[in-house]
Amino acid sequence: MSTTATGRWAVAAALALASSGVYAQAFPSKPVRVILPFPTGSAVVIGQVMSDGLRDTFKHGVVAEPRPGAGGSIALDLVAKAPPDGHTLLVASPILTITPIVRPSVKLDALRDFAPITLIGNIPNLMVVHPSVPAKGIKDLIRVARTTPAQLTYGSSGPGSTNHLVTELFNILAKVKMRHVPYKSATFAVLDLVRGDVDVVIGASTSVQQFIGSGKLRVIASLGEKRRATLPDVPTAIEQGMPELVAVNYYGVLAPAGTPPEIIDRLHREIVRISRTPDAQRAYARAELDLVLNTPAEFAAFIRKDSAKWARVVREANVKLE
Repeated sequence: MSTTATGRWAVAAALALASSGVYAQAFPSKPVRVILPFPTGSAVVIGQVMSDGLRDTFKHGVVAEPRPGAGGSIALDLVAKAPPDGHTLLVASPILTITPIVRPSVKLDALRDFAPITLIGNIPNLMVVHPSVPAKGIKDLIRVARTTPAQLTYGSSGPGSTNHLVTELFNILAKVKMRHVPYKSATFAVLDLVRGDVDVVIGASTSVQQFIGSGKLRVIASLGEKRRATLPDVPTAIEQGMPELVAVNYYGVLAPAGTPPEIIDRLHREIVRISRTPDAQRAYARAELDLVLNTPAEFAAFIRKDSAKWARVVREANVKLE
Protein backbone atom coordinates (compact mmCIF):
# COMPACT_ATOMS: atom_id res chain seq x y z
CA MET A 1 0.00 0.00 0.00
CA SER A 2 1.38 3.42 -0.91
CA THR A 3 2.13 6.08 1.67
CA THR A 4 -0.63 8.26 0.21
CA ALA A 5 -3.19 5.44 0.36
CA THR A 6 -2.13 4.62 3.91
CA GLY A 7 -2.61 8.25 4.88
CA ARG A 8 -6.09 8.39 3.37
CA TRP A 9 -7.08 5.20 5.20
CA ALA A 10 -5.79 6.57 8.49
CA VAL A 11 -7.70 9.84 8.05
CA ALA A 12 -10.92 7.97 7.17
CA ALA A 13 -10.53 5.69 10.20
CA ALA A 14 -9.87 8.66 12.47
CA LEU A 15 -12.93 10.50 11.17
CA ALA A 16 -15.13 7.43 11.65
CA LEU A 17 -13.84 6.97 15.18
CA ALA A 18 -14.39 10.65 15.96
CA SER A 19 -17.96 10.53 14.59
CA SER A 20 -18.67 7.42 16.65
CA GLY A 21 -17.46 9.17 19.79
CA VAL A 22 -19.58 12.25 19.12
CA TYR A 23 -22.69 10.13 18.55
CA ALA A 24 -22.11 8.16 21.75
CA GLN A 25 -21.49 11.25 23.91
CA ALA A 26 -24.56 13.07 22.59
CA PHE A 27 -27.00 10.15 22.87
CA PRO A 28 -29.85 10.72 23.36
CA SER A 29 -30.07 14.32 22.17
CA LYS A 30 -33.59 14.09 20.67
CA PRO A 31 -36.58 11.74 20.70
CA VAL A 32 -35.85 8.13 19.79
CA ARG A 33 -38.04 6.85 16.94
CA VAL A 34 -39.09 3.20 17.04
CA ILE A 35 -40.11 2.27 13.49
CA LEU A 36 -42.76 -0.46 13.14
CA PRO A 37 -43.17 -2.30 9.81
CA PHE A 38 -46.89 -2.91 10.33
CA PRO A 39 -49.74 -0.94 11.97
CA THR A 40 -50.91 -3.85 14.17
CA GLY A 41 -49.54 -6.97 15.81
CA SER A 42 -46.82 -7.92 18.26
CA ALA A 43 -44.34 -5.37 16.87
CA VAL A 44 -46.76 -2.63 17.96
CA VAL A 45 -46.93 -4.13 21.47
CA ILE A 46 -43.13 -4.07 21.68
CA GLY A 47 -43.03 -0.51 20.33
CA GLN A 48 -45.48 0.63 22.99
CA VAL A 49 -43.60 -1.16 25.77
CA MET A 50 -40.38 0.56 24.68
CA SER A 51 -42.10 3.92 24.35
CA ASP A 52 -43.63 3.71 27.82
CA GLY A 53 -40.60 2.15 29.50
CA LEU A 54 -37.93 4.47 28.10
CA ARG A 55 -39.88 7.68 28.61
CA ASP A 56 -38.38 8.32 32.05
CA THR A 57 -34.85 7.17 31.13
CA PHE A 58 -34.54 9.09 27.85
CA LYS A 59 -35.52 12.66 28.67
CA HIS A 60 -36.43 13.52 25.07
CA GLY A 61 -38.89 10.65 24.90
CA VAL A 62 -39.49 7.68 22.63
CA VAL A 63 -42.05 7.62 19.82
CA ALA A 64 -43.43 4.41 18.29
CA GLU A 65 -44.01 5.15 14.60
CA PRO A 66 -45.81 2.68 12.27
CA ARG A 67 -44.44 2.76 8.72
CA PRO A 68 -46.37 0.03 6.88
CA GLY A 69 -46.20 -0.74 3.20
CA ALA A 70 -44.40 -2.85 0.58
CA GLY A 71 -44.33 -5.91 2.81
CA GLY A 72 -42.39 -4.06 5.51
CA SER A 73 -39.61 -2.89 3.19
CA ILE A 74 -40.52 0.80 3.67
CA ALA A 75 -39.66 0.51 7.38
CA LEU A 76 -36.51 -1.50 6.66
CA ASP A 77 -35.27 1.07 4.14
CA LEU A 78 -36.03 4.01 6.43
CA VAL A 79 -34.00 2.61 9.33
CA ALA A 80 -31.14 1.34 7.16
CA LYS A 81 -30.64 4.85 5.76
CA ALA A 82 -31.06 6.71 9.07
CA PRO A 83 -28.04 8.28 10.82
CA PRO A 84 -26.29 5.63 12.96
CA ASP A 85 -26.74 7.57 16.18
CA GLY A 86 -29.23 5.43 18.12
CA HIS A 87 -32.19 7.75 17.53
CA THR A 88 -33.88 5.52 14.92
CA LEU A 89 -34.64 1.90 15.79
CA LEU A 90 -36.48 -0.91 14.03
CA VAL A 91 -38.76 -3.50 15.58
CA ALA A 92 -38.22 -6.31 13.08
CA SER A 93 -40.08 -9.53 12.37
CA PRO A 94 -39.19 -12.31 9.88
CA ILE A 95 -39.53 -9.70 7.11
CA LEU A 96 -36.00 -8.68 8.09
CA THR A 97 -34.53 -11.89 6.70
CA ILE A 98 -37.21 -12.92 4.19
CA THR A 99 -37.95 -9.69 2.29
CA PRO A 100 -34.42 -9.14 0.87
CA ILE A 101 -34.36 -12.78 -0.27
CA VAL A 102 -37.75 -12.94 -2.01
CA ARG A 103 -37.61 -9.39 -3.38
CA PRO A 104 -34.28 -8.79 -5.14
CA SER A 105 -35.27 -5.15 -5.80
CA VAL A 106 -34.98 -4.53 -2.04
CA LYS A 107 -31.27 -3.82 -1.88
CA LEU A 108 -30.84 -4.54 1.81
CA ASP A 109 -28.93 -7.09 3.84
CA ALA A 110 -30.05 -7.95 7.36
CA LEU A 111 -26.51 -8.00 8.79
CA ARG A 112 -24.76 -5.50 6.52
CA ASP A 113 -27.33 -2.71 6.92
CA PHE A 114 -28.45 -3.17 10.53
CA ALA A 115 -26.88 -3.48 13.97
CA PRO A 116 -28.71 -6.12 16.08
CA ILE A 117 -29.58 -5.09 19.64
CA THR A 118 -31.72 -7.92 21.01
CA LEU A 119 -34.28 -10.49 19.98
CA ILE A 120 -37.18 -9.65 22.30
CA GLY A 121 -39.07 -12.90 21.79
CA ASN A 122 -41.06 -15.06 19.44
CA ILE A 123 -44.39 -16.71 18.75
CA PRO A 124 -43.96 -20.27 17.44
CA ASN A 125 -45.91 -21.40 14.41
CA LEU A 126 -48.31 -24.32 14.62
CA MET A 127 -49.02 -26.80 11.85
CA VAL A 128 -52.78 -27.36 11.76
CA VAL A 129 -55.04 -29.41 9.50
CA HIS A 130 -58.75 -29.64 8.79
CA PRO A 131 -60.28 -32.54 10.80
CA SER A 132 -61.05 -34.36 7.54
CA VAL A 133 -57.32 -34.87 6.93
CA PRO A 134 -56.36 -38.26 8.40
CA ALA A 135 -53.24 -37.04 10.17
CA LYS A 136 -52.50 -36.68 13.86
CA GLY A 137 -48.78 -36.04 13.48
CA ILE A 138 -46.11 -35.14 10.95
CA LYS A 139 -45.45 -38.75 9.89
CA ASP A 140 -49.16 -39.19 9.18
CA LEU A 141 -49.24 -36.02 7.09
CA ILE A 142 -46.21 -37.15 5.08
CA ARG A 143 -47.89 -40.51 4.44
CA VAL A 144 -51.09 -38.82 3.26
CA ALA A 145 -49.17 -36.39 1.05
CA ARG A 146 -47.21 -39.24 -0.57
CA THR A 147 -50.24 -41.43 -1.20
CA THR A 148 -52.24 -38.55 -2.72
CA PRO A 149 -49.58 -36.64 -4.70
CA ALA A 150 -50.37 -32.96 -5.34
CA GLN A 151 -53.88 -33.34 -3.90
CA LEU A 152 -53.26 -31.88 -0.43
CA THR A 153 -53.46 -28.08 -0.40
CA TYR A 154 -52.04 -25.54 2.00
CA GLY A 155 -53.01 -21.92 2.57
CA SER A 156 -50.70 -19.00 3.24
CA SER A 157 -50.85 -15.23 3.60
CA GLY A 158 -49.34 -14.85 0.15
CA PRO A 159 -46.27 -15.68 -1.93
CA GLY A 160 -43.07 -15.03 -0.03
CA SER A 161 -44.79 -14.87 3.36
CA THR A 162 -43.39 -16.73 6.36
CA ASN A 163 -46.07 -19.41 6.31
CA HIS A 164 -45.59 -19.90 2.56
CA LEU A 165 -41.85 -20.45 2.94
CA VAL A 166 -42.06 -22.64 6.03
CA THR A 167 -44.59 -24.94 4.34
CA GLU A 168 -42.27 -25.15 1.34
CA LEU A 169 -39.51 -26.03 3.81
CA PHE A 170 -41.74 -28.89 5.01
CA ASN A 171 -42.24 -29.99 1.40
CA ILE A 172 -38.46 -30.02 0.88
CA LEU A 173 -37.66 -31.90 4.09
CA ALA A 174 -40.49 -34.42 3.69
CA LYS A 175 -39.96 -34.82 -0.08
CA VAL A 176 -43.64 -34.16 -0.78
CA LYS A 177 -45.52 -31.55 -2.79
CA MET A 178 -48.58 -29.97 -1.25
CA ARG A 179 -50.21 -27.38 -3.52
CA HIS A 180 -50.01 -23.72 -2.53
CA VAL A 181 -53.19 -21.64 -2.24
CA PRO A 182 -52.22 -18.01 -1.49
CA TYR A 183 -54.51 -15.58 0.34
CA LYS A 184 -54.36 -11.87 1.10
CA SER A 185 -53.79 -12.56 4.79
CA ALA A 186 -53.30 -15.39 7.25
CA THR A 187 -56.80 -14.73 8.61
CA PHE A 188 -58.42 -15.62 5.29
CA ALA A 189 -56.26 -18.73 4.96
CA VAL A 190 -57.24 -19.95 8.43
CA LEU A 191 -60.94 -19.26 7.84
CA ASP A 192 -60.84 -21.28 4.61
CA LEU A 193 -59.06 -24.05 6.48
CA VAL A 194 -61.89 -24.10 9.03
CA ARG A 195 -64.37 -24.38 6.14
CA GLY A 196 -62.36 -27.21 4.61
CA ASP A 197 -61.42 -25.33 1.44
CA VAL A 198 -57.73 -26.06 2.09
CA ASP A 199 -56.16 -28.93 4.03
CA VAL A 200 -53.18 -27.47 5.90
CA VAL A 201 -52.01 -24.12 7.29
CA ILE A 202 -48.88 -23.27 9.21
CA GLY A 203 -49.59 -20.14 11.21
CA ALA A 204 -48.82 -18.27 14.40
CA SER A 205 -50.44 -19.76 17.48
CA THR A 206 -52.32 -16.48 17.97
CA SER A 207 -54.17 -16.97 14.67
CA VAL A 208 -55.13 -20.65 14.97
CA GLN A 209 -55.35 -21.55 18.65
CA GLN A 210 -58.96 -20.41 19.07
CA PHE A 211 -60.09 -23.06 16.57
CA ILE A 212 -58.11 -25.92 18.13
CA GLY A 213 -59.99 -26.14 21.43
CA SER A 214 -63.34 -26.17 19.63
CA GLY A 215 -62.26 -29.06 17.42
CA LYS A 216 -62.59 -27.06 14.20
CA LEU A 217 -58.89 -27.59 13.54
CA ARG A 218 -56.40 -30.27 14.58
CA VAL A 219 -52.89 -29.26 15.54
CA ILE A 220 -50.23 -31.79 14.60
CA ALA A 221 -47.00 -29.99 15.54
CA SER A 222 -45.51 -26.94 17.16
CA LEU A 223 -42.62 -25.49 15.17
CA GLY A 224 -40.82 -23.95 18.12
CA GLU A 225 -37.77 -25.43 19.83
CA LYS A 226 -39.89 -26.52 22.78
CA ARG A 227 -43.55 -27.26 23.47
CA ARG A 228 -45.99 -24.41 23.99
CA ALA A 229 -47.05 -23.93 27.62
CA THR A 230 -50.63 -23.45 26.40
CA LEU A 231 -50.48 -26.69 24.36
CA PRO A 232 -48.34 -29.01 26.49
CA ASP A 233 -49.59 -32.18 24.76
CA VAL A 234 -48.58 -31.02 21.26
CA PRO A 235 -45.10 -32.28 20.31
CA THR A 236 -42.67 -30.17 18.36
CA ALA A 237 -41.52 -31.06 14.85
CA ILE A 238 -38.12 -31.73 16.43
CA GLU A 239 -39.65 -34.40 18.67
CA GLN A 240 -41.37 -35.90 15.63
CA GLY A 241 -38.11 -36.45 13.78
CA MET A 242 -37.87 -33.25 11.74
CA PRO A 243 -35.25 -31.14 13.57
CA GLU A 244 -34.87 -28.60 10.75
CA LEU A 245 -38.56 -27.68 10.77
CA VAL A 246 -38.27 -24.82 13.26
CA ALA A 247 -40.04 -21.60 12.37
CA VAL A 248 -41.04 -18.81 14.73
CA ASN A 249 -42.46 -15.36 14.27
CA TYR A 250 -39.66 -13.47 15.97
CA TYR A 251 -39.50 -9.83 17.04
CA GLY A 252 -36.24 -8.03 17.64
CA VAL A 253 -34.82 -4.53 17.85
CA LEU A 254 -32.10 -3.21 15.54
CA ALA A 255 -30.35 0.07 14.78
CA PRO A 256 -28.69 1.25 11.55
CA ALA A 257 -25.33 -0.34 10.79
CA GLY A 258 -22.46 1.72 12.13
CA THR A 259 -24.22 2.70 15.36
CA PRO A 260 -21.46 2.99 18.01
CA PRO A 261 -21.06 -0.06 20.26
CA GLU A 262 -21.53 2.12 23.35
CA ILE A 263 -25.00 3.12 22.14
CA ILE A 264 -25.89 -0.46 21.19
CA ASP A 265 -24.82 -1.63 24.65
CA ARG A 266 -26.85 1.06 26.40
CA LEU A 267 -29.94 0.35 24.31
CA HIS A 268 -29.54 -3.37 24.98
CA ARG A 269 -29.35 -2.84 28.75
CA GLU A 270 -32.37 -0.54 28.79
CA ILE A 271 -34.55 -2.68 26.52
CA VAL A 272 -33.77 -5.84 28.51
CA ARG A 273 -34.46 -4.02 31.79
CA ILE A 274 -37.79 -2.72 30.54
CA SER A 275 -38.81 -6.07 29.07
CA ARG A 276 -38.37 -7.74 32.45
CA THR A 277 -40.68 -5.37 34.32
CA PRO A 278 -44.07 -6.76 35.41
CA ASP A 279 -46.01 -4.41 33.10
CA ALA A 280 -43.97 -5.43 30.06
CA GLN A 281 -44.22 -9.12 30.87
CA ARG A 282 -48.00 -8.86 31.16
CA ALA A 283 -48.17 -7.08 27.78
CA TYR A 284 -45.95 -9.71 26.15
CA ALA A 285 -47.96 -12.54 27.73
CA ARG A 286 -51.18 -11.11 26.27
CA ALA A 287 -49.48 -11.15 22.86
CA GLU A 288 -48.38 -14.78 23.55
CA LEU A 289 -44.76 -13.74 23.08
CA ASP A 290 -42.13 -16.08 24.52
CA LEU A 291 -39.28 -13.88 25.81
CA VAL A 292 -35.71 -14.43 24.59
CA LEU A 293 -33.77 -11.17 25.27
CA ASN A 294 -30.44 -12.34 23.87
CA THR A 295 -27.23 -10.40 23.30
CA PRO A 296 -26.43 -8.45 20.11
CA ALA A 297 -23.96 -11.17 19.08
CA GLU A 298 -26.51 -13.92 19.69
CA PHE A 299 -29.15 -12.02 17.74
CA ALA A 300 -26.69 -11.58 14.86
CA ALA A 301 -26.04 -15.35 14.84
CA PHE A 302 -29.79 -16.01 14.79
CA ILE A 303 -30.25 -13.64 11.82
CA ARG A 304 -27.39 -15.29 9.93
CA LYS A 305 -28.90 -18.76 10.43
CA ASP A 306 -32.42 -17.59 9.56
CA SER A 307 -31.24 -15.89 6.36
CA ALA A 308 -29.44 -19.06 5.23
CA LYS A 309 -32.53 -21.17 5.88
CA TRP A 310 -34.88 -19.01 3.81
CA ALA A 311 -32.33 -18.56 1.02
CA ARG A 312 -32.23 -22.35 0.71
CA VAL A 313 -36.04 -22.60 0.58
CA VAL A 314 -36.37 -19.84 -2.04
CA ARG A 315 -33.70 -21.53 -4.16
CA GLU A 316 -34.92 -25.14 -3.87
CA ALA A 317 -38.66 -24.31 -4.12
CA ASN A 318 -37.98 -21.84 -6.95
CA VAL A 319 -39.93 -19.05 -5.25
CA LYS A 320 -40.07 -15.99 -7.51
CA LEU A 321 -41.93 -12.76 -6.75
CA GLU A 322 -40.25 -10.38 -9.20
